[in-house]
Amino acid sequence: MSTVGRVLAWIALTPIAVLVAGIGGCEARKAYYDWQVRKMCDTDGGVTVFERVLLSQDEYKALGGSQGQIPVPRESSAPPEFPYASSTTDKILKEDSLRITRTESLIRRRADAKVLARYVTYARVGGDFPSWAHPSYTMCDLPGGNVSQQVFIVQGEVK
Repeated sequence: MSTVGRVLAWIALTPIAVLVAGIGGCEARKAYYDWQVRKMCDTDGGVTVFERVLLSQDEYKALGGSQGQIPVPRESSAPPEFPYASSTTDKILKEDSLRITRTESLIRRRADAKVLARYVTYARVGGDFPSWAHPSYTMCDLPGGNVSQQVFIVQGEVK
């Protein structure tokens, strides 16, 4: 092959090589951080219930219960008379073309400020090639179902 042919081959193949390396590098990087997220989920993630609350059918209905769950409003938007509230703290652990976050949510009884449950989750968002593409994500699974179902126990059958 002549020198001109080699130069043309390099010109034609270089963008393909860059594309393949970019996709491979991004996928390898995402796989690494997905593994890190799963590791953090295993060590620190999940739900910890400190106290379960037994509710009658009437209390359940008065709190807006539906399908075995109680909607627990955020502290900032909870009506003053609502007996429970939640708060959430987000911490960004890594941010560049992908973001790793730790989210901790607490459910409190407002009368005495006692924490009834704590939920921690980790997530990876982004890191895709091309970087402007719709971002992929991975996060911790929620064992045991909805957090409020683990905290609030309704007496009798819920309809």
